[in-house]
Amino acid sequence: MTLTFLNKRGVVICLAFLLWTACEKAFAFQNDNQFSFIAYSVKIVLALALLAVAALLFYRYASRRGLLKRSDELQLIAFLPLGNDKVYLIRCKDHVVGLFVGKSGTALLGKWSIEEWDRHKSQPR
Repeated sequence: MTLTFLNKRGVVICLAFLLWTACEKAFAFQNDNQFSFIAYSVKIVLALALLAVAALLFYRYASRRGLLKRSDELQLIAFLPLGNDKVYLIRCKDHVVGLFVGKSGTALLGKWSIEEWDRHKSQPR
């Protein structure tokens, strides 16, 4: 198995991280184990930056590989807010469902096949 998403820069960053973790003393403790708030703050900021970069790289890698792909079976077609109530048009695989959602509950407005829905959309008004 090859790690194709790690380029030369990624390998260098991983090696630098391993060297950083192999240090005997923490960055927060300087001469004779005296605590340094500045060194501790820098260490926390670097750790958070490393986590942010890792999350960004994972998101880019996952989106390129199709791991974060949207579902084709369930899709929100339209949304209409009516004060506190809402109307939703949802595509469920090969059907389109209209729902009214409000304080009094949920009501089914209609259910259409995808062919009937496309035919109705293509008609001139």
